[in-house]
Amino acid sequence: MNHYLIVCRSVTQAQRAGRLLTSFGITNQVFRTPVGLTERGCSYSVRVRSAQLDRAMSVLQSNHIVPVKVAAV
Repeated sequence: MNHYLIVCRSVTQAQRAGRLLTSFGITNQVFRTPVGLTERGCSYSVRVRSAQLDRAMSVLQSNHIVPVKVAAV
């Protein structure tokens, strides 16, 4: 199963995004971004299934959460 990482600026933003996605029924997991995906030292990511990526991005955008990056894993 393919997943995407939605990279956030901070742990707070990632947790907020994770809670928001959960409230919309989108399964996710919040964790530290793997080394090499960002130039910034301490970022956190929200992992979602590829089938839910479009919906997740729409939910985040409508709630003014702007990710730093989206990467396939």
